[in-house]
Amino acid sequence: MSPYRKRFVQFNMLLIGIVLTVMVAAVAVYMVNDYRNSLRLTMEQVVAPLRGFSQPPKGEPPEDPRGRDGTQREKDILTVFYSPESGSYSVLSPNNPYTGEELESLLSEIVSKKEEFGTLRQSHIIYYRSGNAPCRIAIASTDYITRSMGNLALMLSGIWLGAMLLFFAVSVRLSALAARPLEESARREKQFIADASHDLKTPLSVILANNAILLENPEESVGSVRRWVDSTQEAAKRMQQLISRMLTLADVERPEAALCIRPVDLAAIATKAALEMESTAYEKGVTLETVLPAECTLRGNADYLQRIVSSLLENALKYEPAGGRVQLTLIREKKKVRLSVQNFGSTIPEADLPHVFDRYYRSDKSRKSESGSFGLGLAITKEMAEKLGGEISVASTAEAGTVFQVIFSL
Repeated sequence: MSPYRKRFVQFNMLLIGIVLTVMVAAVAVYMVNDYRNSLRLTMEQVVAPLRGFSQPPKGEPPEDPRGRDGTQREKDILTVFYSPESGSYSVLSPNNPYTGEELESLLSEIVSKKEEFGTLRQSHIIYYRSGNAPCRIAIASTDYITRSMGNLALMLSGIWLGAMLLFFAVSVRLSALAARPLEESARREKQFIADASHDLKTPLSVILANNAILLENPEESVGSVRRWVDSTQEAAKRMQQLISRMLTLADVERPEAALCIRPVDLAAIATKAALEMESTAYEKGVTLETVLPAECTLRGNADYLQRIVSSLLENALKYEPAGGRVQLTLIREKKKVRLSVQNFGSTIPEADLPHVFDRYYRSDKSRKSESGSFGLGLAITKEMAEKLGGEISVASTAEAGTVFQVIFSL
């Protein structure tokens, strides 16, 4: 698992764990209060029928109030009549787990409390008191709630663990989807650095080698070492071009970079770019055709539009074989403008089409056919087109050749 995926899963599980823990804690608190309220209600129901009974004489068996309404004391509630003045009491429940002294002490402590419903923690009991003389007191062990809370804790722990395992599996799956763009970006960044290093290493090696030759022959005339000087000059220019394009791409990709957007005539810009490329087309023996309207005004940046058209024409002329044909077309369609550059004599392999606009991507054909290619031109063109709100695409078939197309909204 990549570092991006690990961090995603860790953060996701931490957030989910906190949320689940808070939810489980809230449910636990609610259930504890619910159990206590339920126990209090039961105690009230147990002592309620005793209002119609008087405390039986000492020594006589108590009258069982369940005979009237069938109230069940399933929580082992001990019911007692107690007179605080005389200290006498009568146990109305059939099961009494306390000795006389223990019960007298408990009853005395219960009466001394202000709350009619509460807990004696040292004695591990929960009580409910009704009336004053005599008091009707219901007593239950805290084991009832303790057992219930233990079962509840086990149930909630199981739910928490099951939910965490489920969310972990989901997080791992989502991490693969969420981290994929980051992993791809990191991979491309590493490839970018590797390719840039490679393209900078070659001219640097040439410069160092040429300088070494010049240093070894200090007495030679300028004319005799001219070829080494020219070679150094060419290598330095190549480095300058590469660094310039890298800086251009970095500048275009800056989200905070401001553009001067104003109405411009794209037809005039395209005409100018085509005229500048006429000499290149002539040298290669390629026919450069234009299909342009007299005027096509849209809101944009003149410098970016000039670079887009020039880059697409330069790329088309670069790969069009001698005797071939390149066509620059500008068509206005309702609320859109379609700019296309087509070279009819060369195609792009289908496997390379999805990567044409990737930074530093070059197919084997590109590397062999043109030593001056850095693989940055189309990446810069794509960024500029998107900065202007345009959509750029490429299609390549054996019948139609290769067509680069940019669509701008008016």
